[in-house]
Formats: sequence, C-alpha cells, structure tokens
Amino acid sequence: MRLKQSRIENYFWKPRIIRKDKEGSSCEEYGAAVSFRGESWPVSGKTQAEKYGQRLPYVRNLKIEGRYIAKADDKGRMHYDFGGGFDVRELDGICIYAEAGQKPDYKIISIKAYRTLTLEVEHI
Repeated sequence: MRLKQSRIENYFWKPRIIRKDKEGSSCEEYGAAVSFRGESWPVSGKTQAEKYGQRLPYVRNLKIEGRYIAKADDKGRMHYDFGGGFDVRELDGICIYAEAGQKPDYKIISIKAYRTLTLEVEHI
C-alpha cells in the first residue's frame, strides 16, 4: 500500500525516556525531536470503532515513509529502526500538530509492521 502523495507531511518523533526523580519515583520525559515524513488520517471503520470506543475521536492512523528494520531489544520489546537515530517504539511521542520544541501531542499506542510502518497514535 502506497502513501497518498497529497497527504504526506513532516512530523516529529520524540523517544520516551523513563527517569527516576530524587525521591525514587519514575517520571516520563521525551528526548530530542527527529523529523520524518508520513501520512496521517483519523481512525474509522467498525473494527477500530469497537477497539477504541469512546476514545475514537482522539486516535489517528499514521503511516511512515521509508524502509525500516524490525529488531527486539534485550527485554523483548520491538523497535523499528529507520536509521539516523529514528528508532520507533510503542509509547514514544509524536508531534502531529505540535512543533519540534514543544511536548508531543500524541503517543504511539499500536504499531503494525506492514510494508510501510503503520501506527495508531492517541492524543495525550
């Protein structure tokens, strides 16, 4: 399945980083932004409507342009490496409407490893 050229835009990916504060509690931060090109559209269809229910208006599909290599880390979590520091994982941040210097406005909730990597992202 190809990307629709008229809908391709630039987005920003930010890796999720888990840190411990001085009290020992873990907190979530996001790293430096990496630009990528992709196609985004709202979720639709019966399957996604059943899956997300009330959250449906806050979820979008996002297809990423480019070739990737799927690999697992030492804990068995899948990474999708596009090269150049662009290594996508679930729960990473995506800036669809936000700028690179802002906090991400979406997080990755599902990754489908088709020919083009397809993500389902939810508004934070």
